[in-house]
Amino acid sequence: MVGNWLLAVAFLVILFLISWVDLREKRIPDGLVFLIVVLGIISLFYGQSIFSALLGGVIYFSILFLIHLASPEGMGWGDIKLAGALGFFLGWQEALLAFLLSFTGGAIIGIILIVFKIKGRRDPIPFAPFMAGGAIIAFFWGEGIINWYLHLFY
Repeated sequence: MVGNWLLAVAFLVILFLISWVDLREKRIPDGLVFLIVVLGIISLFYGQSIFSALLGGVIYFSILFLIHLASPEGMGWGDIKLAGALGFFLGWQEALLAFLLSFTGGAIIGIILIVFKIKGRRDPIPFAPFMAGGAIIAFFWGEGIINWYLHLFY
């Protein structure tokens, strides 16, 4: 799906803006999330299957929604909506990879911030930058990472 460089550049710019706003204001603008959905629709014309896009959106959205139900203060609605949009854009396999990468990155940075007493255990940490990082890695290198991982077992 990387074949269209304009799509890739737009994706990077939107994710940068979302991360920047989340870091500064601890919110994710719906308009920017909507633009990712628009990019997802455009990606359908470049080989993304509608089934994979819809499944990716539902899976990523559902995972974060369940986390929100378990801990409403821990995951905001902006993160949940962004997850659905990213899943739709990436497709189900890359969405799962993006999810794993974002939570791994968030956990590592969160632990570092707590150990060095920069943040406390209850302090909020914007999650969109980690979601963006996971999505970027999944977008550009997801197929290779997934194939490498699956070859470990087959």
